[in-house]
Amino acid sequence: MEPRTVHVDRLVEDGRETEIDLRIVFSLDGPPHWELLQAVGDGIYGPQHTGTLHHVAVLDPDPAARRDELVAQGFHETAAQYRDDGSMIVAYLDPADFDGVRIELIHAPVQDAILAWISGEDATP
Repeated sequence: MEPRTVHVDRLVEDGRETEIDLRIVFSLDGPPHWELLQAVGDGIYGPQHTGTLHHVAVLDPDPAARRDELVAQGFHETAAQYRDDGSMIVAYLDPADFDGVRIELIHAPVQDAILAWISGEDATP
């Protein structure tokens, strides 16, 4: 598929809030589907994170609640994405014993938009 630019209205990382445009492409074969992101900025999507597995995505109906559970268990939240209405789309958690591979908690309803995008429908997550 052709890469697309996805605008994130609100990215929170290390106490800083910003917006960001991400260039993304997914594999057509799957599941699992592989996601490639173009490095941008100096944060979680920056070039210092290239060359390794960045994250493993897990669908969750309530990523904010799951994030809270995992943080209470010792995981470190590195970043989160939010919609304009304040609801969480994605949270990245960095478990100390995963060799730098983050867990991405992705709001489960976003899966339908991703699968539609992969199948060629005009939908962007």
